[in-house]
Amino acid sequence: MSGDSPATTKQTPERPPAPGWWKWVGLRRRSGRLLRIVPNRWGWVMLIGVSLISGALGFAEYSMQPEFCRSCHIMEPYYQAWHESTHADVACVLCHFEPGLEKTLEGKWQASSQGVKYITNTYGSKPHAEVRDSSCMRDGCHDRRLLEGKADWEVPTQRGTKITIKFDHTPHLTELRRGKELRCVSCHSQIVQGQHLVVTLDTCFLCHFKGLKHGRDDETLGGCRSCHETPKDEIRLTNGIFNHESYIDRGVSCENCHVDAVSGDGAVPKQLCWTCHNQPAQIARYGETNFMHQSHVTDNKVECSSCHVQIVHHLTAGPAASGSLLTTLDSHEQGDQNACSQCHDMSHNGPLNLYRGAAGRGVPDMPSPMFNAQVDCVACHKQRKSSRDVAGVMGQTYIAVQDSCDECHGGHYEGVLDEWRQTVGLHLAQAEQANERAHEVIESANIPPAELLKLKRLLDDAVHNVRLVKLGHGVHNVTYATALLNVAIENCKQIDAAVHNDPGKVQASP
Repeated sequence: MSGDSPATTKQTPERPPAPGWWKWVGLRRRSGRLLRIVPNRWGWVMLIGVSLISGALGFAEYSMQPEFCRSCHIMEPYYQAWHESTHADVACVLCHFEPGLEKTLEGKWQASSQGVKYITNTYGSKPHAEVRDSSCMRDGCHDRRLLEGKADWEVPTQRGTKITIKFDHTPHLTELRRGKELRCVSCHSQIVQGQHLVVTLDTCFLCHFKGLKHGRDDETLGGCRSCHETPKDEIRLTNGIFNHESYIDRGVSCENCHVDAVSGDGAVPKQLCWTCHNQPAQIARYGETNFMHQSHVTDNKVECSSCHVQIVHHLTAGPAASGSLLTTLDSHEQGDQNACSQCHDMSHNGPLNLYRGAAGRGVPDMPSPMFNAQVDCVACHKQRKSSRDVAGVMGQTYIAVQDSCDECHGGHYEGVLDEWRQTVGLHLAQAEQANERAHEVIESANIPPAELLKLKRLLDDAVHNVRLVKLGHGVHNVTYATALLNVAIENCKQIDAAVHNDPGKVQASP
């Protein structure tokens, strides 16, 4: 027989056709293999593509985590500042990327360029970052509630206490301030002394004090009470209780006592511009104030302190040369060579020592109650001594008058300045007479050298106290001045008694 019988022929089963959708997903059937369904060429392309896209999306998500930001060592200080801040639970990109997919992609592109610079070692050591208002006020963060109502901000003082500053976001973010448009980060610094997004007082002081008069004719943008409430706590002094409200209600201004609370002019030295700019055309625009603030503050975040010299503001801010009482005292004690002291050595030292109740002999320190209350010299010295013509040549001196007392203390202090002058004058006359008599007694006495030395020490202390009260004007501290003169009179009595009665009983003052 020429062919196999039908019974002996091996039949190969027919494979069912592959579903049509396999072609679109890139699959094919393979027979006689362990894996019978495998990708075709198109499938491999799709598989590789999906893997690449998934990996890119996964890396993109990972790269948006704060931990990834510290991969570059230059970011470590910024990361630590963020980690210890009040925004530690807020991802970096929520602030540094503006809301919206388009802005997020733009931020990722900029971040990628920074990554390339880091890899190629072309980066700078101080990266610059922008935080826009739209990021601060995005949904779920601060929203628009910042523009509603005022905030109380507690700031620590030099004496370890806290002072509450009233602040209203609305006018600062919705209105021009000094003709300039501010942003959230105009006040909230991105990083200052290792801190993230904190308010820098230097920025506040620049706006509120720059270009205004300070000292005797103090000026403040908005006035003191736009930021400070009237202190509520009573201050216990040696002669009673001091309450700020009673003085404010009578119209007494803050600078009447707290003079020279501002130091520095906030100027911008031209040479600082070269720190960032190296083109003469850029430096040539120095002095175009509106352009400079638009470019640096409104359009780009540049720290105010990067350009402006610091302005300091607190109760004893001014340098000794400017006339602040407490700082002048510190200057004399430490031997500072300020502008005034180069010509006027120890000027007004007597009045200052009397006011603080020090430098006398035989009497413990006894500060004036007004000194303890930090009342400065100009609170009393208000009346001009010389006419304008004379002052134009010789300078001006301000003298104390009764009106200064009445302005602060009211009618119950009427005539007190003349009364103080009479009291000090009477005691001073008695002390000077006692000094003259004691000097004559010592000159005419014939006593042993050891006893004579004790008498001269007593007289020297008496002369010192009289000189301090007379030249320092005892009205600066009547109680202390009277005590010093009483010691002088008592020393002279001891000298007289010792010479005429018993020289062995002389007691030298400490």
